[in-house]
Amino acid sequence: MLRKIYSYLIILTGSLVVLVSCDKSDDKIESFSAVVDVSKSSLAADKYSIVTLFSTDGDTFVDYPVLTVGKKYWVKVINRTSDGDEELPCIDIDWSDSEPKQNGDDVSNIAEFTVRKSNKIVAKVVGEAHYLAYDASTWAGSWLGTEVGSCCNSKDDNTITQDSSDPNKFIMDNFWGDHVDAYFIFTPSTKSGDQVITLPAQTTSEGGDIAASTGTYDQCKGIFSISCSYTIGGDTYEWEYNFTKK
Repeated sequence: MLRKIYSYLIILTGSLVVLVSCDKSDDKIESFSAVVDVSKSSLAADKYSIVTLFSTDGDTFVDYPVLTVGKKYWVKVINRTSDGDEELPCIDIDWSDSEPKQNGDDVSNIAEFTVRKSNKIVAKVVGEAHYLAYDASTWAGSWLGTEVGSCCNSKDDNTITQDSSDPNKFIMDNFWGDHVDAYFIFTPSTKSGDQVITLPAQTTSEGGDIAASTGTYDQCKGIFSISCSYTIGGDTYEWEYNFTKK
């Protein structure tokens, strides 16, 4: 059966109620609580939106998991916004005040635990957002490119592939929503914050010339933007191209 176990909210923290299950009376989960403490971090202003999600397979995370004593599960800290759940890949989290202790000593936003009769999850977000090392493989896959500008305002699905001869060169297959290829190049980052991405001057398969453009990417958030200038048919169109992973 499902049973609601308590959770609590303390100053500068966020928490969620967790549903747990027990199959045998001698394996009954007696208590379960989960809190996120952001009071010592740069996320203090978001104290009501930083919450925990739970998973029993390490892949799919939900608000209300079904947990069994003796089984492993995973806890993830996210920022719940009006636009959806936002990952926190560049934030260190101290899980050491949890009981029982996490399995291992990882300080990422995901930790593994084993269910006991009494469970107290404490996730302390510590310090500021820090640098996440550049990883070229991050940028391949399915993306949504949103055009922002007086000329252009569509949303373009793009499959982005990595060039076989240059790991920092990538090709989108639906530039400007016209189903043509265009390539761009990442400059591997060596510091935190926005980094440089370039769209070199090139001619598309539909005969349009793309003026040399630059943009930025955020390795921690996994997003990038390009300021595009596209000349085709004698007209030039300019817009900001913002990409988010699908």
